[in-house]
Amino acid sequence: MRLYIKKNYGSSYLPAKPRFFKNRARVAQEAHEAIRPTDFKRLSVADKKENRLYQLIWSRALASQMAAASWRRSQIKIVDKEGNLFALQHKKLLFDGFLKVLGGKKEEKKWPEIKEGEILKAAHFSLIASETLPPPRYSEASLIALLEKEGIGRPSTYAPIITTVKVRQYVEKEEGEFKPTALGQVVSDFLKDHFIEIVSLPFTAKMEAGLDQVANGKKKWPLLVKDFYDPFLKKINEAEKAERVKIPVEKTGEKCPKCHQGELVIRTGRFGKFISCSRFPECDYTAPYIEKVPGVSCPQCGGEVVVKRTKKGRKFYGCINYPRCRWASWRKPKPKEK
Repeated sequence: MRLYIKKNYGSSYLPAKPRFFKNRARVAQEAHEAIRPTDFKRLSVADKKENRLYQLIWSRALASQMAAASWRRSQIKIVDKEGNLFALQHKKLLFDGFLKVLGGKKEEKKWPEIKEGEILKAAHFSLIASETLPPPRYSEASLIALLEKEGIGRPSTYAPIITTVKVRQYVEKEEGEFKPTALGQVVSDFLKDHFIEIVSLPFTAKMEAGLDQVANGKKKWPLLVKDFYDPFLKKINEAEKAERVKIPVEKTGEKCPKCHQGELVIRTGRFGKFISCSRFPECDYTAPYIEKVPGVSCPQCGGEVVVKRTKKGRKFYGCINYPRCRWASWRKPKPKEK
């Protein structure tokens, strides 16, 4: 790789020594070999689809051994007569380095040539309304990145962790992001009220480190378990005396057709949402819950679009007229613009 870089890009793109990278993640499986070309002189493969993947691997491996890119960051601060501060930032690429292979956005905005203390005249002035957005919800990738950062779990346990919170209806996936359900919020609040020390991130990371010491023979597992179990048992005994938490239900505004006294409500069970009587267990009326997508119609037959789930609990969207209409989509359809 170093010979190829020097021959095709020049000595300025070649670091003085080969670059080595150390994985900073404590739980990384470092025994795994990196994905890289075994014969670097082979620049391509015959199959077009395979070649696209091979070129990606080849270029990344090459870029990892090239010199770093360098930028110059500048900032202009402008103060008006009332003392309001306006800032303008600029980043100019001085040397592209590994970007020569990987590419990237290199277009730069024109930077004004002004001097310190210069008086400027505003050619145009406008106010743009903006509001602070809440932090984005976690996706599978961002949640795994957080677990890895906090030292929680192992690469082999990330998938079961995510599967568990979905199967138990603690969260539901919406447009690729996790959204907590009413059940998930109730469970989370209960755990924080009674087991705050155990569900905290430092405790989990500390327990993971302790188990590593046991695996390495530096700590006896009975002592580790005893230190955890004695206070944990005390917390369980206290939690058993707590009042049973009721999961909030959503009212439909309809009377129960069986007892004619209670009101139909939407509950969350093991297999998702369902309709039941508010007088349960006195009245055992239940019915399937059909979650409709408002303002959206089936692109094939014009029927209503409803939310469905696979056997594994994955959400998708289908036509209410199934099986006469078999239209379905993984993505939430958007309402037609008027």
